[in-house]
Amino acid sequence: MYICLMRHGKAEPYRDGQDDSGRVLTSRGIQDVRDMAALARKWWPGGTTRIWTSPLIRACQTADIMSQSLQPAAIRTDCYIGDGDLSGLYEELKALPEMDTLLIVGHQPYLDRWTEAWTGSSAGFKTASMALVSYDPYDGNFGKGKLLLYLHPAGARLFLGQAAQ
Repeated sequence: MYICLMRHGKAEPYRDGQDDSGRVLTSRGIQDVRDMAALARKWWPGGTTRIWTSPLIRACQTADIMSQSLQPAAIRTDCYIGDGDLSGLYEELKALPEMDTLLIVGHQPYLDRWTEAWTGSSAGFKTASMALVSYDPYDGNFGKGKLLLYLHPAGARLFLGQAAQ
């Protein structure tokens, strides 16, 4: 199974008294996610694609943009992703078919913690960046994986032949 972990695109800044869950993507955040989606479409693994996202608006917007390129069989919001609950997420992962590719759209620091738990590597997720992991849910306490790819939006633009912004 492949798991692609992706941090949401750049969102509007947090303001005192504002509900963090309602922050939306900026125009730059939308463009970064579109660039990542265009590149992902070129290398995305075969099999059935599913997208799981945090329920926070900026993550849902990111998942929606990615879904336009990846055409997933299903998109769902998952509180485990928004809360950073690896144990809960792990129970859900074990139920997926082995041939699936899962895109998880979430937040820092959880994405980095999960990548490190599965692969022993830290990715340092920046907004709209993604990491592809070859994952075995039955190896170790929370599964084990191999980090195959980490990509930042600036790198995506280079691969797409666009000028770096």
